Amino acid sequence: MHTNPQIKPTYKHIIYLILCFSLLQLNAQNLVKNPSFESSKKCSKKPGNFEKDVLEWRTPSDGSTDYYSDCSPEMSTNHNFIGRQQVYHGKAFAGFYMLGPDNYREYITGVLTQTLVKGKRYKVSFMVSLADKAGLAVDEFQILFTEKSPKWSTKKSIAIDYVNNSEEIRLLKVRSAAGFSNKRTWTNVSTTFVANGTETFVTLGNFKRDKRTRTKVTNDRLRKASYYYIDQVSVVEDEGINLDEIYVIKDLLFTSDSYVINKEAKGQLRELVRHLKRNPRLNVTIYGHSDNEGDAKYNKLLSLNRAKSVGEFLLDNGLTFDRIKWQGYGDEIPLATNNSETGRLKNRRVEFVVSESKYNTYANNGFEEDKE
Repeated sequence: MHTNPQIKPTYKHIIYLILCFSLLQLNAQNLVKNPSFESSKKCSKKPGNFEKDVLEWRTPSDGSTDYYSDCSPEMSTNHNFIGRQQVYHGKAFAGFYMLGPDNYREYITGVLTQTLVKGKRYKVSFMVSLADKAGLAVDEFQILFTEKSPKWSTKKSIAIDYVNNSEEIRLLKVRSAAGFSNKRTWTNVSTTFVANGTETFVTLGNFKRDKRTRTKVTNDRLRKASYYYIDQVSVVEDEGINLDEIYVIKDLLFTSDSYVINKEAKGQLRELVRHLKRNPRLNVTIYGHSDNEGDAKYNKLLSLNRAKSVGEFLLDNGLTFDRIKWQGYGDEIPLATNNSETGRLKNRRVEFVVSESKYNTYANNGFEEDKE
């Protein structure tokens, strides 16, 4: 949908675009079976029962991966042997050692609903949180795609050359320079790739030995190990950024009365920068929003500042003024109810649209201050 740059769309037009994009998101089918570990044979009563209890998943080595569920007093998500964490999605999550004493490792292997199509681009992602009692954080997660379900008779780290050379494999690496050290909330780990056409199983873990694994000490009084909770594993066809569609910056969720960009959102914004640098004919418009708490005029200014903070991030990363536009809509276009904190959090958001039009009047041109 291309808009006339001389006609400012109504809120109905904008809401229509948001709804259309929501439908597109729903159509991006997750190819991972049981992606958030909700389907299980029973509640785990003790550590190490991941393979016995969780459907469609297994442990490919002799390491004892764990399964946590709200239904289990012994292996509860809210209180367990290594800490606690709120579930990211549903009522369960998994947990494993990315690094343990003497090269100890744990892995999880899931199966896809179909083998990936050769030449198509896909996005693999999952959510992680470092456990409370883990004293070390790693700086990299590895994702192994294989044609057959792997099986290794060891509790040690698995070297990639140990994998059967007769089958085509793909190893992906997602690195964080600061380390995956967040214990309070969940962190998104994601990357894109072009399929070989043999990928049927996905295995997550650390395929490096201790000496090659870069770690960050989070607390020198805790165990010298790196243990993570993991939830919502996803493999979807990557459709890239479509023109003239509204995208919510999914990891950019503001606290009340704030317009500071959190570090979790910067990865998605850097992807946007890379896309715009590869396509110099394209421009971006940014929309800021707020919940309905407080004065409406103040909320309009707050939402404008939220959009502006994203724009300044794009500028700092090499884009030019003439390619960026922004606008704040205050609380006028909610995505969810404002009657709950969850709904208000979703409404405190920033969206963007990539377009060929340089003067698309969804938003003000340049970085002018609000005239009101």
